[in-house]
Amino acid sequence: MSISKVKTQDVPGYLYYSSLAEQKPATVVLHAFNQKPEDVEYYSKELATLGMVAFAPRYTDASDGVAVAIRAIRKLKVLSGVDPERLGLLGISLGGTVSLLASTQERVRFVVSVGGWVDLADLYRFLSKFPHGSPQKYIADLVRSTLGEPDENRELYELASPITYVDKISGSVLLIHGSEDSMVPASQSEALYRKLKELKYDVEFHLVEGGTHTLSGMESTVVNLLSKFLKERNIL
Repeated sequence: MSISKVKTQDVPGYLYYSSLAEQKPATVVLHAFNQKPEDVEYYSKELATLGMVAFAPRYTDASDGVAVAIRAIRKLKVLSGVDPERLGLLGISLGGTVSLLASTQERVRFVVSVGGWVDLADLYRFLSKFPHGSPQKYIADLVRSTLGEPDENRELYELASPITYVDKISGSVLLIHGSEDSMVPASQSEALYRKLKELKYDVEFHLVEGGTHTLSGMESTVVNLLSKFLKERNIL
């Protein structure tokens, strides 16, 4: 199957699709922190091969990610060849967090978080325990330099945490996390899963044994879980 890749200007990024001749389900694909749309091209191409339209926009970090994701969803809603009732968000790491947050502001049919954080204060405390020079400590220091300590600026941490808006998340929710994730512990996804179940959401949580952060090297497992999830809900 031939997949088209089109660079976009209004919302910078790339569209991937096999055809736009008929209405297809579509998803925004959001990369991780310090990545770019090309870094999630595997997912974009695989989703296009499954018969979806995939849009991978470029964003900088948490400060602009939600706004970009919302603009991307709105772009897909009016794109020829896209079914506006079968739209969703898929994000890796920070992209997963952004996907969950964006779904609270723009209605979607499904949202997928792969290793995203849901409680920033809890994550900060986890990361700050690592030694200086480690990637975890670097992220903790970056968070502190931007937001301060959680005890000092609790509201800012809550604003950046999907679990704060758990009752506003839209669509069916798929949470995927690696059991060996040392950057964002799987307990983050587990906490959101429990909250969503309490609220009677349509939600699934999959712990991928042996998976590290972003499930690098296990991307096909993510695609298989997503494909099954969407087919069971008549989205794909």
